[in-house]
Amino acid sequence: MYDRKLPGLLRAIDDEEMRITLSESLGYGSKSGRSTLTQVRHQVLKHTLGKRCVIEYRLESNGDSSSARRVIGKLYRKNRGERIFKNLQNLWYAAHSNDQKGTFFGMPEPLAYLPELGMVLQNVVPGRQLSSFSVSDDLPSAIRYVVHNLAVLHGLAVSAGEKKTLDDHIKKYCHPGPEALIEACPELAPLVESILNGLARDESLHSAPVCPVHGDLGLAQIFIADDRAFFIDFDGFCLSHAALDIGNFWAAVKVYFGPRSDELATLFLETYLESQSPEMLAGLRTYQAFAYLRRAMICFRLKTGEEWRQEVQQLLENGNALPRQPSE
Repeated sequence: MYDRKLPGLLRAIDDEEMRITLSESLGYGSKSGRSTLTQVRHQVLKHTLGKRCVIEYRLESNGDSSSARRVIGKLYRKNRGERIFKNLQNLWYAAHSNDQKGTFFGMPEPLAYLPELGMVLQNVVPGRQLSSFSVSDDLPSAIRYVVHNLAVLHGLAVSAGEKKTLDDHIKKYCHPGPEALIEACPELAPLVESILNGLARDESLHSAPVCPVHGDLGLAQIFIADDRAFFIDFDGFCLSHAALDIGNFWAAVKVYFGPRSDELATLFLETYLESQSPEMLAGLRTYQAFAYLRRAMICFRLKTGEEWRQEVQQLLENGNALPRQPSE
């Protein structure tokens, strides 16, 4: 497996090389007093050519496979991983500060950054991915756990992190841009322009509070374990509006759990407002529309299947048909 923009990848999938590297970076061996790392086995979970690669490592100490430890290594191009690791550290420290005593925030513990590989090391979170849930699962409980974790994230005292506006999110997540979609599908121009005009008209965002946000929260980034939720993939972490996370998550719930989505949305809002003020919901309908536009752009970019045009149109129609929130 070779990736020109991820030069550390070949070494990262060499188990013996990584046994030596992980022994040093995670403190195994006689000098630390910990057991010896005797075997490493890797599994590539996801590889986006030229951008990133996610690898799970199974670590066995002293030949004991029954107590193997699992860690995640994420490789990034250039020095992007260093910035992401610092963000993870800031979140972790904020979540475990004296101000957060008695409050739990579920996220992977950042372990180390390996600059020679461009790799971020972190623990594996427990639980089951929310994207694997069906309508027959206990979705109300899962939603409550997600909302609790999200409310804690939005309340963390994190000063570090890049501040981003809605325009920044459009540029980052709507590649190759709404203009490209209109050029390729001119019949969809009214739907695209209607969403964009709605986003531009929302003046509530000018005074909306800014807080730490996940930035890319979907069902695949959430794990449910017992009575807690854990979030992963903080590559999009920044300081922005809470409604960004809520809108992204809400759109995902609508797509995955359609028949029950209205019930779950009501539960989400009621639970969120138990610990956060209504002003945190400023711009919610705007960010919901953005989430649908983003999904439409992904569908347009990938062009998977013969029905991609219809799927893009349906997503844009959903973004234009959002009901007003009670506070509006």
